[in-house]
Amino acid sequence: MSLLTRSLQALGLPLLFALLWWLPAAPAQAAVSCTATMTNLAFGTVELVNGGTPAPVTATLNYTCTNDGNAAENARVCFNIGDGNEGLGNFNPRVMENTAGNQLRFQLYQATSGTIWGSNGNAAVPNPFSVTMSIPRRAAGGGALGRVTGSTTMRGELLPLQGAVPPGSYQDNFVGDHTSITLSRSTSAMPTTCDTIQPGRFAFLVTATVAKSCLVTADPLNFGTVNGLPGQADRDQTSTINVTCTTPTPYTVALTPSNGSTTGAGTMTPTGGVPGNADTVPYRLYRNAARTAIWGSVTGTGGNVATGTGNGAAQALTLYGRVLGTSANVRPDSYRDVVTVSVTY
Repeated sequence: MSLLTRSLQALGLPLLFALLWWLPAAPAQAAVSCTATMTNLAFGTVELVNGGTPAPVTATLNYTCTNDGNAAENARVCFNIGDGNEGLGNFNPRVMENTAGNQLRFQLYQATSGTIWGSNGNAAVPNPFSVTMSIPRRAAGGGALGRVTGSTTMRGELLPLQGAVPPGSYQDNFVGDHTSITLSRSTSAMPTTCDTIQPGRFAFLVTATVAKSCLVTADPLNFGTVNGLPGQADRDQTSTINVTCTTPTPYTVALTPSNGSTTGAGTMTPTGGVPGNADTVPYRLYRNAARTAIWGSVTGTGGNVATGTGNGAAQALTLYGRVLGTSANVRPDSYRDVVTVSVTY
């Protein structure tokens, strides 16, 4: 046993202390670290029954990377985004959910590009947002850290053709491990990968409110050529009214001729330019082929409107029209009326 060891034992110190004393000092390691924040992505209130796509919305990622070493560092930093709490397992597309478990599909993109914002190692969406930077050394004498700051835009888009999604509030919460920051650094060449995970996260929330809404279109009701002599038979024709409402939205459809009739009893007036023609052609609107159920604009008890429940798709309602055969001595001309279609939901 050496003299040094005996002396340490005499002082009551363990042998391990003597061994550590003789280990060479490790060189100081530069520490590059990055933090980031992301603003929430809010689609606001959207209407989906028109078959279109609501406008994209954006959020902003702000990041700061620091260097506490005595040499400048090159760094590649990756900002990774996963699937979110409500969208578990869904990456392309991602999904929001409401409290009933209904889903609203969306996707996240890098800035104005078509690149989906993903994460390292994810086969479905493998592209995190990455940035390279040279971070200056720490100020002499242990002064201020070397620092680089920056920002980028994240773009969110709702997928089209989601008219069947029920109204309500939807979200996908990217909290905890659903985001991460990884980086690689070098004092020489610029790194080409992002290998070291950082402790920080950049949590954000994606939200949308699907509005209860309806869309209506109507085909013309064309009776064709009608014999204007009195005593002729009734002339029947049909038309189609298409109603598209969110699921499961109850709705009523009311019809009001230009004369304001609440019972579907309208009057066509001449439009062909025959001088002095003041004749009219009466007609009626019905909800059934037998022409026994009037289609008007009275709601509630004893109402005469059509009813339905939306399913996100266009629902075709047949309108049954009749020109009354009792029309007397109607001059040859073109006759027309405008019927207002009102959908209440």
